[in-house]
Amino acid sequence: MKSLLIYSGFSLLILASAHAAPHKAAKHVVKALHASSPAAPSDSESDQQGQSDVLVPAIPAAGKPIGPMTPVVRSKFAVLVDAATGKVLWERNSDTPRPIASTTKMMTAILLLERGHLDDIVTAPPGVQYLPDSSLHLKPGEKLTLRDLLYALLLRSANDTAVTGAVYLDGSVPAFAKSMNLKAKEIGANHTHFVTPNGLPAPGHYSTAADLAKIACYALNTEPEFNTIVRTPLYRLNRSVDKRDIWVKNTSAGFLKKFPGADGVKTGYIRVAGHCFVGSATRGGWRLLAVALNSGICREDVEALLDSGFNNFAPHRVVHKDDPVGTISIPSAAYPVALKASDDLAFVSSRWKPAPEFTLKVTPIRLLPQAPISAGTKLGTFSIVVAGKVQATGDALSASDVAVKPMVALGRTSRVVGMVLLKVVGALAALILFCFAGVIVYVRTASKIARRRRNRLTPGLRSVDPRG
Repeated sequence: MKSLLIYSGFSLLILASAHAAPHKAAKHVVKALHASSPAAPSDSESDQQGQSDVLVPAIPAAGKPIGPMTPVVRSKFAVLVDAATGKVLWERNSDTPRPIASTTKMMTAILLLERGHLDDIVTAPPGVQYLPDSSLHLKPGEKLTLRDLLYALLLRSANDTAVTGAVYLDGSVPAFAKSMNLKAKEIGANHTHFVTPNGLPAPGHYSTAADLAKIACYALNTEPEFNTIVRTPLYRLNRSVDKRDIWVKNTSAGFLKKFPGADGVKTGYIRVAGHCFVGSATRGGWRLLAVALNSGICREDVEALLDSGFNNFAPHRVVHKDDPVGTISIPSAAYPVALKASDDLAFVSSRWKPAPEFTLKVTPIRLLPQAPISAGTKLGTFSIVVAGKVQATGDALSASDVAVKPMVALGRTSRVVGMVLLKVVGALAALILFCFAGVIVYVRTASKIARRRRNRLTPGLRSVDPRG
């Protein structure tokens, strides 16, 4: 009876607390659930997300927004971006260069996907067996498909597969590192320098939270196979040597399973870098991406950033596919060329403030084609501009077929006719010159023949007097 009274009193206390401060009560309930839940099994490799029972206040992931909120983030190097446009929604020291551990492998995967073929057979090079864990324990000469190599690279984060892929593409790790750096500059990751394909400690190997977000967004937006791989929790390999080690588990499996909308992307850990995590989630068709470096609770940091992003911001789709976005002038066109959007385009702004006013800015391509122009031809880009800053950019296509300006068409016809006449006159002149030259040759040749005949007559015949 005494126990029952204590239990009833405890229940009433919880109910009263929930009524007075529902958010605070919810935090304590969630913390209790965290404390009572068994820890997720860890993989044998060291490339793991930080584990902690520290509670990060967040909105219920499947619930409605509860008002503006500030994420509680332990990492000193973090960023939150809109995955489609790369717009930064929150950041802390995101341009500070840092060791980045196995998040390096996102760039390795990009190059392998862009330049390789998934069904290619890749051979493990000599010395690969000496690379430290995490590893697929490849033996020199072992063969596997590039597809399986990519799954082992991005799921288990196998260091030996990164080196194998580097040698497959460029023949050596240093040559592959040059390719990685060139690609980083192309993407706009200007505070990044790669030395290895796997992120193991090396002098001069670094990136930033902002650059990793750019690299991840590039991969997610351009490589469908990358998306498929990073959201896969478990994958079975086909191996030619060690057929007992054929299952690779995603080091982000806990995040993928427990965080609503989670769909990638990459963990990382070495001692000098600390725990690192690049994570993305999609809710209601809108994808956000967060990066947290050197944090013992990097997964919780990323989840807090993503939750705050979905709570504090919202995408505003202001342009739909085929909507008119402006016009451009082409001198040879009969009229200004109407442009349409190649796809839907949205910009992100605060959920708790009125949507800001925006303008559309059209930028023609450097070398515009001459009319006639077919519908759907790319003629430039259009940007959504808010308060003087570009928020998002898409391709601008010609909305319809574009005819040639009449005077331009007449001029072109005249030029064509003139060129034809010039060719005809030139041909006739050449023919006349040829005939004239032929006549001259003929006359000269006939004269020579006549002289030769006269020279053949004997001197006696030449001296005979016809009068006897």
